[in-house]
Amino acid sequence: MLDRWIRALRPSNGAAESGDPALPAEIVLSIPPALREHLEGGPPLLRTYDAFARLFSSAKKSLKIFVPYVDPSFTALVALTQAPVRVLTTAGEGRGSRASPVLERCALLRDVAIRYLTERRERTLLYQMHAKMIIADGARAYVGSANLTDTSIHYNLELGLFLDHPEAVRRLERLFDLLFDRVGIPSRNL
Repeated sequence: MLDRWIRALRPSNGAAESGDPALPAEIVLSIPPALREHLEGGPPLLRTYDAFARLFSSAKKSLKIFVPYVDPSFTALVALTQAPVRVLTTAGEGRGSRASPVLERCALLRDVAIRYLTERRERTLLYQMHAKMIIADGARAYVGSANLTDTSIHYNLELGLFLDHPEAVRRLERLFDLLFDRVGIPSRNL
């Protein structure tokens, strides 16, 4: 099955499309080491780490992140930006809802505001956040499956789009702002 997916990504002539008009999006892919050789000669791809690094390092005014899971890879990426960072994430599971230690430590050292999505009735979780999105300066965005974790960035097969389309990014940013401002909960209220 995976072989069919890889063959489908390859252009029919076996070479990357060089004469195609510029698209408002690039394909972003985390490629597990075992698959890298199979994707040679496929369509132009942007590696997930490169897409994330481009967004973090290019942000000057704001960086808005919608992601359920982070690990210390997030701290390394945040070091690439001087922009204020807003993160909408999920509260950790376990006994009640809890804040992310990685994000909370980062917020002590950088301009990082964190809000959590958590909706429970008694002990039942009513919904889960699965979406991943990063928006830099309201101008560029990543939407895809990769979390801000080492495993997602380097070892899983993850797929996304790097968007450079002002109207699409504007709509994504509006959605982020609504959720961050109206639904997100600061850690002190968990």
